[in-house]
Amino acid sequence: MHAAITYLHNQGDRMGYVRARSMGMPVGGGNVEATCKSLVSQRLVRSGSRWKEATGKHLLDLRAPEFRHRSDARG
Repeated sequence: MHAAITYLHNQGDRMGYVRARSMGMPVGGGNVEATCKSLVSQRLVRSGSRWKEATGKHLLDLRAPEFRHRSDARG
């Protein structure tokens, strides 16, 4: 219990959930996990796929704006 209280005390300024929600921003991890799965996993994690770090980064750089547009449209 002490560790949890210490963590919350030390990280409290990072937990502006009320403000984030009032700005229409997501506060749960579900949106982040779903985006990662769609953005990364569906394209980079395929049977037989091999990517060098730089090549994978270039691909993600090309795909990321599409996902930003999708999340902006939902908000």
